[in-house]
Amino acid sequence: MSKVDILDLCSREQIHIPGHVQAHGYLIILDSVGIVKYCSANFNELARQELGIEILGRYITSISAVLGKPADDKFIEYIINLSWQGKEFKPHNPYVVNIKGHAYNMILSLSGEYYILDFEPEASDLYTDPQNTVGAALSQMLAAKELQTILENTVIEIRRVINYDRIMIYKFHDDGHGEVIAEDKQPDLETWLGLHYPASDIPQQARELYKKNYTRLIANVDDVPVPILGMSNIPADLTNSSIRAVSPVHITYLKNMGVQSSFSVSIIVDNELWGLIACHNYSPRFINFRQRETAKLIGQVLSSGVGLRNQEKIHQDNLTLQSVVMEAARSLLKNNKIPDVISDCGQGIIAACKASGIALYFEGALYSFGEVPDDQDMLSLVEELNGCNNGLIISQRLLEELPRAQLNSSKFAGLLACKLTEDIKDCLLLFRKEVSLTVKWAGDPAKIIRFDSNGNQYILPRNSFDQWSQQVKGNSEKWSEIEIQTLLEIKDEINFAIGRKTIELRILNEKLRDAYAELDTFAHTVSHDLKTPITAIKAFAELILRRSSEDEIRKMSGKIVDNSARLSNMIGTVLEYAKAGQKLLNKEKVDMTSLISEIKDQILVGVVNKNLQINILQTPDIDGDPVLLFQVFLNIIENAVKYSHKTGFPVVSIDGTIADNDVVYRITDNGVGINSEEQAKVFGLFTRVGKTNEFEGNGVGLATVKKIINRHGATIKIESEEGNGSTFVLSFPLAG
Repeated sequence: MSKVDILDLCSREQIHIPGHVQAHGYLIILDSVGIVKYCSANFNELARQELGIEILGRYITSISAVLGKPADDKFIEYIINLSWQGKEFKPHNPYVVNIKGHAYNMILSLSGEYYILDFEPEASDLYTDPQNTVGAALSQMLAAKELQTILENTVIEIRRVINYDRIMIYKFHDDGHGEVIAEDKQPDLETWLGLHYPASDIPQQARELYKKNYTRLIANVDDVPVPILGMSNIPADLTNSSIRAVSPVHITYLKNMGVQSSFSVSIIVDNELWGLIACHNYSPRFINFRQRETAKLIGQVLSSGVGLRNQEKIHQDNLTLQSVVMEAARSLLKNNKIPDVISDCGQGIIAACKASGIALYFEGALYSFGEVPDDQDMLSLVEELNGCNNGLIISQRLLEELPRAQLNSSKFAGLLACKLTEDIKDCLLLFRKEVSLTVKWAGDPAKIIRFDSNGNQYILPRNSFDQWSQQVKGNSEKWSEIEIQTLLEIKDEINFAIGRKTIELRILNEKLRDAYAELDTFAHTVSHDLKTPITAIKAFAELILRRSSEDEIRKMSGKIVDNSARLSNMIGTVLEYAKAGQKLLNKEKVDMTSLISEIKDQILVGVVNKNLQINILQTPDIDGDPVLLFQVFLNIIENAVKYSHKTGFPVVSIDGTIADNDVVYRITDNGVGINSEEQAKVFGLFTRVGKTNEFEGNGVGLATVKKIINRHGATIKIESEEGNGSTFVLSFPLAG
C-alpha cells in the first residue's frame, strides 16, 4: 500500500469519538438544561452504588450526593452559570469535589451545546508541585539566544519538573512527518535524537486535536478503557475531554515502544502546530490537572520563544532580501538596458535567495548569472511557465513535478519562476541545487495493513523501531514566502522600469515630432524666402550675359545663371520635402490605375531613350492622400527611368498585389543597380549613391518619399544588385 493510502486510512480514524474514557477518571455530559445525556459506565455504577439510581436522563442535582454535596445541591448549576462571561465560556477549572472520600478535580468544558464534566484524581505521581519550580525553569529555558539552545534547555527543565524518563522536542516538517530535534533522558536509554517519524504516526486529525487541547496525558497504557453510556445512538464528541480514551492503534504503538505513560504539550506557532514536547515514561505515571497546566504554561512560553526567534529570522531575511530589491531598482534606474539588472545584481539575488543561478528571458533573448541550465532547457521551462494559469512556478522537486524539462536533478532540483506580464513570455527564473540528505527513520515508516473478517482495512502499528536510513535525492530547500515575494517584487521593479522607459520614449517621440515640425517649418520658410534673392541673382546674371560682349564676362555670367538655376531647383525640392511633413493627410481610396497611367504619360513626353518600355501590370487601389501618393510614385518611377536610360532597351515594370492585409507595389528597372553597402543610405536627405556625376539629382527625392511613406503607416525597401537593376517594394496597409 502506498504512503498516500496509509495516510488516508489513518485520517479516517475518528479519534474524537472513541466511545470510552481512560480508567483513572469519570465523565458525565449534560445538555443545556442540565439533563445527563451521557456518562461513563464507572460513574453510572458509582451512582447505582451510592444512590441506587441510573443517572442517564436525570437532572444534574440528583447526583450531587455522589460528589460529596448535599442532596439536590445546585453546585454544578452555579459553576456552569458562573463560567459564562457574556457570550464567552471561561470556566475556572479545576473545581475540587469528593468522590468516595477522595479529592477529585472536576474539569468543565463545552462540546457544542453540551457540557462535559471530567472527574480525575487530585493525587499525582509527581513528588513535588511543578508550580514551585516553573519560574526558575522558564528562566533557564530562555537564557540563550539561539533557538536550538532554547530547545535543549527546555527538555532539561521539563524533565526536571515532571521527572519523566525521556523528554523530546518533536518538530513537524512540511510534509507532516516529525523529527526529534532536542532530547533529555535517563542515561541508560538509547538516544532518539535526530530520528524521523512518518506522518502516519501522528495523523492529521490527531494534530488538529493537539491544536485544541494543548496537553494530553495517557496515564497507563495497560488500563482498560471505560465505555460511555448514552441516551442516543450518536457517539459523544470528546474533543475537549481531558480523559478521552486513546486510539487502540496508538496504545499498541506505545506498547511496541515499551512506553507505559505518555504526556505531550503542544507547541503552537502562528496558530499552527509547530511541534510537541513529547514525554515518555517506562512505568505508569499520572499528572494531575494543575501540574499539566503548569507544563502547558511552559509550552506556551516555549511557543512564544520559537515564534519570536522565527520572527527575528524572518525579519532579518526580509531586510536582506529587501536590500536586494532596492539594488535591483537602482540598477534599473541607472541603466538604459533592462537585462543589465542580471549582470549587476545577479550575484546578490542568488546569494540572498540561496539560489545557484538566475535567468531573465526578455524580448526573445536569455540573460543569466550563476549556474543555470543550457538555453534550450531554459526555453523549455519558459514554455512550461507560459502554460501556467497564474504565471508562477514554485518547485523544490523540479524533475518530479516537471519531468518534461529533463534537467539534471542534482544541479537544478528547485525552480522559482514568474512571468513579467500575463500576455508575453518574458519571465524571471531562479534555480536551486539539490540538498542531498540521509534521513534516519525510527523503523520502517510504513505501517502494516490488515483486513478484518468483513474485509475492512485496519492499521497494525509498527512493532519495529530499528533505525534505518533513507537517502533523499532530487529535492532542493523549500522556497520561503519571503523569497517568493522578493522575486515578485523584482518582477514589479522590472515592469516599472519598462513602463518608465516606455514613457521616456513617448516623451522623446513627442519632442522629436515637435523638432521635426519646427524643422519642416524652418525648411519651408527658408526655401520660400531664398527663392526671391536667387531669382534676382539669376536675372542680373542673365542681364549681364545679354549686355556684355566680353567672352570672359559672358562665360562667368553663364555659370552664375546655371548655378542659380541648380540652386533654385534644390530649394524647390527642399520645399517639397518640407511640404511632405506639413501637409495634412486627406486619405481616400485612390484609383491607382488612373494615377500610374498619368505618371506614365507625363514621363514619356520628355523621354531620352526612345526604346524605353514602361509595363503597368496589376494596380490595386490604395487608401491614402492622392496628392502625396502621386509624388511618391512619380519620384520612384522617374528614378527607375533615369537610372536605366543608358541601357540599350530600358524596361520599367509596375506591379501591385494584395497579400497579408497589405497592398504591395513592386517598381522594377533594369538599370545600373545599387551595391548592398549603399542601399541603406538611399533614403537619407541630400544623400546620393553610385556614380553621382553621371546622373542628375540632389538627394532629396527619396528622402521625401520615405517621409510620405512613414506618414501613411507604410514601408519601403530596396532590392538591388549593382549592374542588375533595382526593385523598390512599397507596402501599404489594406483599407479596413
